[in-house]
Amino acid sequence: MKSRLIILAIGLVLISCKTHPPATEPESSKFDERLKGKWVLEYMSPVNGKDVKQLSRMQEPFLNFVGADKVAGHTGCNNIAGKYTADGTVIRFHTDQFNSTKMFCQGVDETAFPGVLKTVNRYEVIEDGNKLLLLTSDIISITLIRAEE
Repeated sequence: MKSRLIILAIGLVLISCKTHPPATEPESSKFDERLKGKWVLEYMSPVNGKDVKQLSRMQEPFLNFVGADKVAGHTGCNNIAGKYTADGTVIRFHTDQFNSTKMFCQGVDETAFPGVLKTVNRYEVIEDGNKLLLLTSDIISITLIRAEE
């Protein structure tokens, strides 16, 4: 009886270890490899008449695309992480679902960077993959420069 249980246990372990081929993603959710990595803010359209340098005094805002739908970054005061969707040149940042640290930074508008990201609906990668343009319709809202690694 003991030997049957041991054989059964070994069989179950072997069956559970069977490998499966990786699931394929639908074509529209394939990761645009040109986005991968860290992008540091170069320009952001003014918010309430203020330029980004007045809105973020602690650290330059940045985005880090870590997968086909995951993005992390920094607002100038707090870390952010959340999801985005991209298909062709269309991109949407789901900022209403972003997670954020809650550090207090006096004089920093925490809503500025995510607020502009929320309006973005297109992107272009230019200058040999070193500059990312985030557009609202045909207007450049944010430009980011690929960070040195």
